[in-house]
Amino acid sequence: MTPKEYLSRVPLVRSETERLAAYWRGFSEKDWTTPTFCPGWAAQDAVAHITTGADFYANSVRRAVEGLPPEPPYGGDAKEFYAIRKERGDTLMAGPRAAMVDAFESSGRLVVEALEMAGEGDLAKLGWHPRGLTPVDAWIGLRLVELVVHDWDIRLGQDKIARPTAPGVEGMLTFLPATQCRHFNVREKPGFHGRYLFCTTRPDRGWSMAVEGERASFRPDAMGPHDATVTADAEALLFLNYGRLAREDAERGGRLRVDGNRELADKLLGVLFAKY
Repeated sequence: MTPKEYLSRVPLVRSETERLAAYWRGFSEKDWTTPTFCPGWAAQDAVAHITTGADFYANSVRRAVEGLPPEPPYGGDAKEFYAIRKERGDTLMAGPRAAMVDAFESSGRLVVEALEMAGEGDLAKLGWHPRGLTPVDAWIGLRLVELVVHDWDIRLGQDKIARPTAPGVEGMLTFLPATQCRHFNVREKPGFHGRYLFCTTRPDRGWSMAVEGERASFRPDAMGPHDATVTADAEALLFLNYGRLAREDAERGGRLRVDGNRELADKLLGVLFAKY
């Protein structure tokens, strides 16, 4: 994945923001209170979450690109930030629905504007995230995840066979190899060594991932040799990594296949595949 490919996904962040704002403006009161995939969350909770998240996305990216020290948009640390963010989300949900969509649209526009400031030379700069400093290129993918996955969470409450948008899946896939490595490197896991090939269908992609002890890295190619090969449709692989699909269900349904050294594959996938 090249810097140009990462930056090419910024227009998708913009179009998904605009699409969702238009979609949510048509919600009835029943739609707003319909449960989502996320336990305890109705549609209004998910929209408030994405809206308040935009505050620190825009702040973190803008400060990184401008070379300013990383810091939260409000509060002195992560604990204060989360508390204030929750308070703001509760205020949004207590107000008019139209005002919440207005806030989503305006805050989302600030995220896009901050991302559009970034050039290829800015992608490695670090912005503040409550879970650790994060490079600008990752923020593009993070915002796509927020929009595409939570959109699906909401629509699933209304339609049990809902699917994520195809452009959203393709866009998110651009960032998945780096995301997998980032998640692996910060999560608890046993130390091991292995080389893995990931292959997706719809769309077709392939990349190599290497684990050396407790660190992972990737190459944007499918060159061998590999200890194990993980093949899945792109939607399933994304959902597995973001806790929206269980591995046993994916394998049973023919959406995931593991070949080669199963023991080594289990060690890696046990860390990567999130459980909601």
